[in-house]
Amino acid sequence: MRHFLCAVVFVLCNLAVFAQEAPKAEIFAGFSYGNYELLPGSPSYSNPDETIFGSSSARLGLLGWNGTVAVNMNRWFSFATDFSGYYSGSAATTSVTETILNPCGPVSCPPETITTTAVAADPKIYNFLFGPQFSYPVSRIRPFAHFLIGGAHSDVTRAEAVSSSSGVVTGISVVPGSLESGSTGFAMAIGGGVDYVFKRNLAWRLASDYLTGQGTDQNHVRVSTGLVWRLGH
Repeated sequence: MRHFLCAVVFVLCNLAVFAQEAPKAEIFAGFSYGNYELLPGSPSYSNPDETIFGSSSARLGLLGWNGTVAVNMNRWFSFATDFSGYYSGSAATTSVTETILNPCGPVSCPPETITTTAVAADPKIYNFLFGPQFSYPVSRIRPFAHFLIGGAHSDVTRAEAVSSSSGVVTGISVVPGSLESGSTGFAMAIGGGVDYVFKRNLAWRLASDYLTGQGTDQNHVRVSTGLVWRLGH
């Protein structure tokens, strides 16, 4: 029994020492999936003069990469710099249909329906973020959470088509100047994950974040996984 207790104490002491160790820096590189809200939604409503049927926001799954460099101040606090890129050859669409019940005013005439369809295609989105990261290492498991701010650059092919019907007359037009867009704006990430240390200087990471991009009115999600190199023990 005494030998068993000694073995237990020895193992616990070694685990405690391992948990207290913190590398000077950590470099993460891996695969990432992003679910992006490329087009905002619009509400539906009606009144005596018109009826509008909106649609929910248009989301698209993007594949890409994620890399992070974190400098550890101590075993629980670090400063992280995060980069990621996402790509897709697909398109997201939304449409809004407006029915004007009496477009001729005092003169009675058939209702007119106007449908506006927005398209966002071939997105390429890059995030560059930085901020504090907090961790709580327990043996080989290292959960962490972070709050990152910075910017996002997006290149998206955008177009808008408007079709109208008044009786039997139908017209379709593409809004001029809406075919290409590239912009850089504020971005933020709130999330975290967990590292599993399978060697002294190597770990495997699974992480997820809530993202905003091009203003705080867009909601995105990303999930990343890959290797972590732990440097400078």
